[in-house]
Amino acid sequence: MAMTSNQRNWATFLGATAVTAAAAGAYLATAGATDDNIRLTLRLSAHAAFVLLLVVFVARPLRHLLRSPMTLALLKNRRLMGIAFAGIHTAHLGLIFFRARQIADFDLNIAESVGGVAIYLLIYLMFLTSFDATARALGPRNWRILHKVGLYVVLLAFIPTLLPESSEQLTFGRSLLLVLAAIAFVLRLTAYLAKRKGT
Repeated sequence: MAMTSNQRNWATFLGATAVTAAAAGAYLATAGATDDNIRLTLRLSAHAAFVLLLVVFVARPLRHLLRSPMTLALLKNRRLMGIAFAGIHTAHLGLIFFRARQIADFDLNIAESVGGVAIYLLIYLMFLTSFDATARALGPRNWRILHKVGLYVVLLAFIPTLLPESSEQLTFGRSLLLVLAAIAFVLRLTAYLAKRKGT
């Protein structure tokens, strides 16, 4: 029996959360739950989620610029990839709380993390409005505004976290993600200009 779209959404969200948490848990159980290791799992989960977010960001403009089965598949599965992004970041949030509990020197002050809290609320608002009933209740126009603005806000909020404070922090992983982000914005701009020209 085929799953409904709502069932697929929940399966994707819970699956992404569980896989991320299980991978982080397995690594920490093997390597040790030191602060450096916990921070590594946080960094890797954030980077994995960021890659998914970039794919969501370029799916529609890429389809406009390149008509192929691959770009069609990306566009059709864009919502599920966004939901997987929310799932990975749910596990990421769990790792943040785990670090606060495990590491005495790490103080999780919610009041000082207003920006981060707001971004998480936006992520979950977009996730919850990815279901049929909530999307209908919101209405097509409001749904498009929320998800388009939300996509830009969340993406732009994560880019500064990749910027190094010194040249020693400019790792290959960070450099690659920054390059991919730049390419993603170029693709969006190119697709926008192509639409303006009617091509």
